[in-house]
Amino acid sequence: MPQGRIIKGTLVHFKRKATRFAAFFCLLFCLGACLGGRGERVPEGLDISHHNIVTDWKAVKADFIFVKATEGSNWVDPDWTANQRGARAAGIPVGAYHFMTTSSPAEAQFEHFRRVVHRDSIDLVPVLDIEKQTAGHILPRKALQEEVRTWVDLCEKHYGKKPILYSKQSFYLKNFAGSFGDCLYWCGDAGSSEAYVSFTDWCIWQYKISHTPGIKGKVDHNKMSPYHTFAELWL
Repeated sequence: MPQGRIIKGTLVHFKRKATRFAAFFCLLFCLGACLGGRGERVPEGLDISHHNIVTDWKAVKADFIFVKATEGSNWVDPDWTANQRGARAAGIPVGAYHFMTTSSPAEAQFEHFRRVVHRDSIDLVPVLDIEKQTAGHILPRKALQEEVRTWVDLCEKHYGKKPILYSKQSFYLKNFAGSFGDCLYWCGDAGSSEAYVSFTDWCIWQYKISHTPGIKGKVDHNKMSPYHTFAELWL
């Protein structure tokens, strides 16, 4: 065989080998990045309402905080403004949540929330807290879903993003699983095991209720799923 062919064939062989090695090491790097990312500290935050008395915002340590703003179609949390401003002054990204009832239409409840929570007053995606139905106003599953969908759509239209849905896992699985995959889910099962809450693709888990510096009494503690990014919470 001519020497030129031998050299050319050898070069082709080494080129193929090099390509395979490059692909192999690229795969190892990607796997390492994914697995290593899961081992990093996940963002943790708090959620508060007028039931929680903040005594020193400078002492509060959190990567994010959600503050109750409204409930139903006419109630405003009396500490909403103070808590929102306090969190902002402390440099903590702040979001607002609405506690939904089933005793008034979703349209009226969203308009109430919109009037109270201005777009420039929050850093994080709004939260719709729907964890139970109002006594005497129990809706069938489909009707409940329609009410929640109305609030979700109005929120997206006004704020530019769909809200995060907060609910206990049992209530969520019974009423919303399979119908609200376009919304991030915040699992409200404090004290449950991670194995229990793994039945849903939760983005945030309210995993315990305990004391924290700067707040009188116990407060809800939350952490993000390692399979979601902090950027998903931002408005």
